[in-house]
Amino acid sequence: MTAIAGYAIDGLGFGVQPWAALGIALAFTGVVAAMRPPLTRPQSADLIAWLGIVIFLIAMFLRMSWPSLLPPGRGPDLTHHLVLVDYIQQHGHLVHDRSLDGAMGEMAHYTPASHLLAVIAGAVFGVDGLRAFFPLAASCAALTAGFVFLIARRMGLSLPYSIGAVLLLFLPAQYFFGAFTHDGFLAQTVSTLFAVAMWWAIVQWDDQPAIAGAIAVSIFLVATFLSWPIWIGPPLVVFLAVLMKPAAAQEVPPSRISQMAIVLVALLAIFLVHSWNRWGWLVIVRTSGAVLHPSLESLGWFLPLVAIAGVLVAGGDRRARVTIVMLTVIVLQSITLLAIAMAQGADTPYMAFKMVYLAIYPMAVLGAYALKRGVGSGEWGETRGWLMAATLLVVAVRPALISPRSIPVVDLDLYAAGQWLRSNGGAACSDYIVADAETAYWLHLAVLGNPRSGERMRELDRYETRAAIAPWITAEGRTHALAELRLLPDEVRSRVQIVREFGKAAVIARPGATIKGCD
Repeated sequence: MTAIAGYAIDGLGFGVQPWAALGIALAFTGVVAAMRPPLTRPQSADLIAWLGIVIFLIAMFLRMSWPSLLPPGRGPDLTHHLVLVDYIQQHGHLVHDRSLDGAMGEMAHYTPASHLLAVIAGAVFGVDGLRAFFPLAASCAALTAGFVFLIARRMGLSLPYSIGAVLLLFLPAQYFFGAFTHDGFLAQTVSTLFAVAMWWAIVQWDDQPAIAGAIAVSIFLVATFLSWPIWIGPPLVVFLAVLMKPAAAQEVPPSRISQMAIVLVALLAIFLVHSWNRWGWLVIVRTSGAVLHPSLESLGWFLPLVAIAGVLVAGGDRRARVTIVMLTVIVLQSITLLAIAMAQGADTPYMAFKMVYLAIYPMAVLGAYALKRGVGSGEWGETRGWLMAATLLVVAVRPALISPRSIPVVDLDLYAAGQWLRSNGGAACSDYIVADAETAYWLHLAVLGNPRSGERMRELDRYETRAAIAPWITAEGRTHALAELRLLPDEVRSRVQIVREFGKAAVIARPGATIKGCD
């Protein structure tokens, strides 16, 4: 709700107002909570288990980038998302200038909910969006797992098997938390939360159809669209399929027609508002790039196997039908996107492969259902369930807890140095002496705010540390450089001026530099 409120406030011309957006969201949540009936004892137990899962996972994910809390991922996607976060921070509003395509690329049209949430979270906690984005993504991933637990419980799985559904997510770790700890798919991670939350709301609505449930579905649908719209298809189709097939009637009741209208009107409204004079966002569907290829190595064999078994054994269970249809529609959308990619001659069916990142969630629930039916029956079913959960904890979760941390391509010292250089007018004429080409790419675009078009970008595509150092030995470098001090050889240190030092990074200058490439 915070993202939707923030987007609406900006659309009304008031810019980004973090506290107003948060206040509206908290007020709405408070009203909803007040209208709910008191929790029963089993619901209270589920709430405690849910809180334990979410808190444990948040702590686990934050540990992967503690204490800096910087995004540990790699790839151009990370930098591009941080470009939009930087724009919102610098200007105090979302992107409304249609002429920024050359400077920002597809981010000028990108659906901005995740970036807006990062800026709002940063304002609330007194940090910038760079440091707020990873905790935001970690919290969203943990909450997504929490919704998986709730869906499993709604399907009738007992506590150990519902926890087992969450633990199964760790088997394809590269798809679960690797999406934001390695690949830099931050907006996708936020959108996944809303898509899975919509799936949960549909499961709830399927049990007790009501206008309140339809409103919840519409809110999560709008939030999914505003975060990363690729995910809206499967849960929307599932909702329409369930809604148009009443349990015991030949015709759809008028009440269901009105509830369908609530969902579809909300989607149509946000689609038109965001697309008005801004159709460039549709390039998201055609986006290509590096993505994890589905295979036994990346996905494993156990989760697909138990998921298939779950589809087979749960086919006659009404409580499982939403989840089965959800997985089926994800597969169908993936096949459709694959066909489109092949027809266009794409090297990699990027969006088709991306669907696997969403498919793991219904696979985990159905896998837990299969395990329940396979080992959970009989007198000792619950005991075997807890043993299964303990085994998954050791086999699937423990490796993630003890795995070495990746070194982020973003760095707080370099960020501080870049912010200082930008505020002092040197952003357009800076070299980068850093260990990683992706760090140079991030500094140039997301820290210094330079455009994505031009000769400088072609230089960065060929970035190599030794080649970047050479001009500073021969006095052919630009006016300034953002440098990691450990990389400066003596020949450079003796000839440059360290203008400002920030921990292990610095802004350096060379008197008499030719300023090549800065006209």
